[in-house]
Amino acid sequence: MAEMPEQKILVDNVIQPFQMAKAGVRGRLVRFGGVVDSILQRHDYPETVARFLGEGLVLAAMLGGALKFDGIFTVQTKGEGAIGVIAADMTTPGNMRGYAGFDADKLAEAENSSELDGVSKFFGKGYIAFTIDAGKERNRYQGIVELEGNSLATCMENYFDKSEQLDTLLRVAVEKIDGKWRAGGLMVQRLPDEGSTEITRHDEDENWRNAQALASTITPGELTSPVLKSSELLYKLFHEDGVWLYDPQELLDQCSCSVERVLTTLRTFGATDLDHMADDGVITADCQFCGSKYSFSLEEISKTAS
Repeated sequence: MAEMPEQKILVDNVIQPFQMAKAGVRGRLVRFGGVVDSILQRHDYPETVARFLGEGLVLAAMLGGALKFDGIFTVQTKGEGAIGVIAADMTTPGNMRGYAGFDADKLAEAENSSELDGVSKFFGKGYIAFTIDAGKERNRYQGIVELEGNSLATCMENYFDKSEQLDTLLRVAVEKIDGKWRAGGLMVQRLPDEGSTEITRHDEDENWRNAQALASTITPGELTSPVLKSSELLYKLFHEDGVWLYDPQELLDQCSCSVERVLTTLRTFGATDLDHMADDGVITADCQFCGSKYSFSLEEISKTAS
């Protein structure tokens, strides 16, 4: 008899989808270890910036994990404050990347401010957007909401409440433990109650309130624990009502940039623009996400375009 392949057990860098045994509530648990650490350490961000980018990466994985097709899920903020940009995306099935743009002087001023609201304190006025890009054959979808609340997770909850009218609870934690970054997140959502009667709707309301109460007990330490398995954490939270686990998705530190992509972008520019961009006949480009550096002569670009 042939031996069955051993199933890979993922403790870190994983999306664990689940559904509570009482129908009507689904969710995803994200656990980040080496992937988030390598992304945040690569740019040597200040801790405040790193924490917000870590939160963006968790949100991208939690929300992008729902994609049922090949595509890219992007979470991006744009603000007028110290942190101008946070960009994090997941390319299916689980390739993660992210970067942040900030003003060091404004950041120092914000960190010394007595203002309590973390989002407005560091981002100022602005918005958070998420984008689903499924390629040329599908329409691109984007949702936008103002940066309001004490965390990026709260901002996204506001979006689901105002735009999607979908009950959603999000919990995200980003911590540096023994010099290494770790992050985690929990999302629970109430499924649409199509066809519900007054009696079943009452039960569904009760199930949702119960799920919210249980999910709200999760702690930052549990979300970022390097030893607590996803299955153990979900059992600890929801064992009284039961929880069903689905196949996990592995997360990787993998940028989507490449020589071909950069050349394709450069080919969209006219000859005059390329001449202005070139230095001694050479155009260089750096990837903001992974730091890869690309260099092409005008002759190489011209040959590619022909």
